[in-house]
Amino acid sequence: MVGLVLSTEQVRAAPPEVREWIKGLIDAELAGAFAPQRETPATLAALSVPEAAAIAGRIQGDFLTLQLFFELGREAPPGAPQPPHLHRAAIADIVRHVRLPSPDRFGAAIEAIQEAFRHVRGDAQAALFGFDQRGGIYVHENTQRAIHAVWERFVDAQPVNAEAVAPSPMPMPASMTPPMAPLAPDGGLAPFPGEADH
Repeated sequence: MVGLVLSTEQVRAAPPEVREWIKGLIDAELAGAFAPQRETPATLAALSVPEAAAIAGRIQGDFLTLQLFFELGREAPPGAPQPPHLHRAAIADIVRHVRLPSPDRFGAAIEAIQEAFRHVRGDAQAALFGFDQRGGIYVHENTQRAIHAVWERFVDAQPVNAEAVAPSPMPMPASMTPPMAPLAPDGGLAPFPGEADH
């Protein structure tokens, strides 16, 4: 086996096809580290939107697991081939998007989602995921749509104006607070002492 080291400049100068080929090699290598070693079940469960919402509710206390769950709802890039009735995502892309710190963390998140799914479904044998040897993870196409719908609702529920998301100002100590003129009984500002004479 021959190893090859390329500099960043060499990769950038390579034709697009070569860069795509290199990216594929790196993705496959990363996916091999992160992919759980198990066989793909023959049939995958199709989630409904209420089931996807219930799973999100069960895992919401774990930010990375919730992010990974929402990644399964990410739409495939246009033109990406998808198996019939399934949605495939590259594990390396999910790891990159979620910024998982280790392969163990990916496996733990997958197990947490699977456990939440089986609890919601009430079926200890049901399978939500499938995997392939090229570093792909599969869910049923209905599952992808349901997770995407829950993600959209989640995003829509977040505040969008700057005032709602801006942190509240820290209270100033009284010694640093500028003096305020007292309000006059008529609602206007009372003059400072000595101003009434002018």
